[in-house]
Amino acid sequence: MAFGAAEGTIPYLLPRFSGTGKRWKTSRVYGLLPQTDTVTLAGQPVHPEFWFRGGKFIGVTYRLRKEQKTRLILQDLTRRYGPPKPGNVAGMWYWLGQRTYILYEDALPDVSLHIASLDMLNEQVIETAVRQEARLQLGWQPDSLGLPRQFLLPGEKTKK
Repeated sequence: MAFGAAEGTIPYLLPRFSGTGKRWKTSRVYGLLPQTDTVTLAGQPVHPEFWFRGGKFIGVTYRLRKEQKTRLILQDLTRRYGPPKPGNVAGMWYWLGQRTYILYEDALPDVSLHIASLDMLNEQVIETAVRQEARLQLGWQPDSLGLPRQFLLPGEKTKK
């Protein structure tokens, strides 16, 4: 599925959850239909959550249980993309491209892996190192959909 794909055009997705408040007026999360949910990463079964924001696909999140061999996934990503940069929270590593990023969060009780377009940075509720680097190195700025303009630097404007 390509980043930017229109919501509602992928037949094998099932609405996963929807929250309350301003954020969920623009963001929706889907899972795979049970019969199609056979995704693995580094040989580990994972259950992806597909994020759509403003009607467009922005990224996928994988929730991994601690009893899974999650370090194999981190090792596989490192083999493919080189050493990750450390995040600003213990157990967080990331890779940043020109339009996409990968964020591996080894947080309790589970591990989360995000593979996303830079638009997904708008969904982060803390100022992460990958978000900071995207702002400073790539000129990324939060947009004005959904959540209030978060973490603006002095003099920074948001995309409209």
